[in-house]
Amino acid sequence: MRTSLDLSPEIGKHGRIAIIGVGSDLRGDDAAGVEVIRGLRRRVRSSRVLLIEAGVAPENFTSRIKRFRPTLIIVVDAADFGGEPGETISVEAEAVGGTPISTHTMPISLLAEYLGEETGARVIFLGVQPKEVGLGSRMSEEVQGSIKGIVDALAKMLRSHSRSSALGRGARVIPKRPLTCRRRQARTPSSS
Repeated sequence: MRTSLDLSPEIGKHGRIAIIGVGSDLRGDDAAGVEVIRGLRRRVRSSRVLLIEAGVAPENFTSRIKRFRPTLIIVVDAADFGGEPGETISVEAEAVGGTPISTHTMPISLLAEYLGEETGARVIFLGVQPKEVGLGSRMSEEVQGSIKGIVDALAKMLRSHSRSSALGRGARVIPKRPLTCRRRQARTPSSS
């Protein structure tokens, strides 16, 4: 199972990043994308990162994404690309083309093409090979492990990106130290 993920060179080049999690909680491993977003929400806080739990209708969030003006969009979804369950793949959205790689009826390639044209952002598709996507099925251990690896890797890259981006714009690093308060002594009028 391949779960290594290194998008750090890509993330480091971009100012505003939108990550869209696609999938259905009702279909086991199909929830991979939304679970990645839920995990990132607990670990990433940045005004330069937009996390969208899009569910089965990512097209409903296009206006919000366009208003955010990202320079990089990462779409995370379960994708049947013939790999081992839990294996991940990251490709340029254009490389997906018309191939029905996503487990949803609307091709992710259409969404990616539209968002790329409307925002000028680079769009990357991050797919997780599902094991079971039947209605009412549970998420497999393989996909759960992959989600944890993706969340860990993305959270680390995004935290590093947020720090370096802030520093690149003249932000000051203030070392952590205890705050001390000094009381001013009241002045007493001097007698003449």
